[in-house]
Amino acid sequence: MTWFTSTPVSFGGGPDFFCRDSGLVCKGLQSLGLSCKSVMPLPEHPGDMTEDLIRTDAGNLARPEWWSGIGASKVVLYSWAAPKYRRIAEAVRDSGAKVFINLDSGGIISPKVTPLLYLYATMGRQICQHGLLLGTLTGIIRSTAYRFYIPFVQEPGRIAHLRAATAIGCISPDALALWRLWARTYAPELVERMHLVPNPVAGHLKYDPAVAKQDIVIAVGRWDDEEQKRPALLAATIAEGAKRRSTTEFHIYGNPSRVLPGWHTSLPSDIRRRVHLHGKVSHEEMLDAFMQSRVGLCSSSHEGSHIASEEALCAGASVVGPFRRELNVMLWYISHDSGRLSVEDSAQGLAEVLLLELEAWDRGERDPVSISSYWCSMLSASAVANRIRELLD
Repeated sequence: MTWFTSTPVSFGGGPDFFCRDSGLVCKGLQSLGLSCKSVMPLPEHPGDMTEDLIRTDAGNLARPEWWSGIGASKVVLYSWAAPKYRRIAEAVRDSGAKVFINLDSGGIISPKVTPLLYLYATMGRQICQHGLLLGTLTGIIRSTAYRFYIPFVQEPGRIAHLRAATAIGCISPDALALWRLWARTYAPELVERMHLVPNPVAGHLKYDPAVAKQDIVIAVGRWDDEEQKRPALLAATIAEGAKRRSTTEFHIYGNPSRVLPGWHTSLPSDIRRRVHLHGKVSHEEMLDAFMQSRVGLCSSSHEGSHIASEEALCAGASVVGPFRRELNVMLWYISHDSGRLSVEDSAQGLAEVLLLELEAWDRGERDPVSISSYWCSMLSASAVANRIRELLD
């Protein structure tokens, strides 16, 4: 019996790939004593971990005989239920293998099933990108156009794609509810195949009680993606929080983009010395940073899952972020005395909630051991892999 994880995109297959998503699920299955490799299309990339990776021509992924030829019996497919990848899911099924499909999405995908939610989410993203007036207008236009386009053009392929699955993983409770609403409209037989299966976190990200939590806030992201990660909001939030709380340090990791360096230089000296731009660092440095931090700060406009918040939780930190429909996964992340959200999606609102969360730590209302234990039981690679194994057994 041979397991495989697969994605139809030719990502680099180095250590970073095997630290998240389908690569990390592969490692999680291996940790359970199962034979597993990851499958991706060519071309090869420098640094590919060939001992855990199979590269093949993209066309082979849509051929049942190819999957049979490598002995696939169970396949974890990160294909997002995209219509253009449905033939891959069907080929795996037709080879006789069982298929688990990961839905890395918050579930706001249908203007027919959840029209107001879809409208608000679309408008929210457009407003973040274009401002209030133009964003509202383009959001309404896009949502109206998609109301006719998606049901007739995209949904047939998405339905066929998911019908190939033995089991389907939704990454948060709210995403699961929304995907099940979608299934009841388009393919009721899929409802019982849909389950809560989050994206995994590496097993080494577990809080060590020997490490004392410091008065530190951590933010991790691809800050060059200004529309989604919103570095300007992050910067304004940190500046406001640092001005009102003189003991806290703020550590920012990831590509600082064009926004953060100039902002950092412009900060008053008493604040600047407590705000640190680290860029991209090693996994070992990130582990130390998460272990010492009290709070992980998210400024994103939208996410399916927010891996940096998941990593913070597993390392015993709580999380703070904005309350947004397009970021509904954060509602789950704060559900175990593990953070809070700002209803006001602004720097002032986010800073106020961040201060409240830090004050909760001051009063001893946050327990890093409890936070880490609970979230590792849900999010660790071995826990996620074991859940997938149960669903396909």
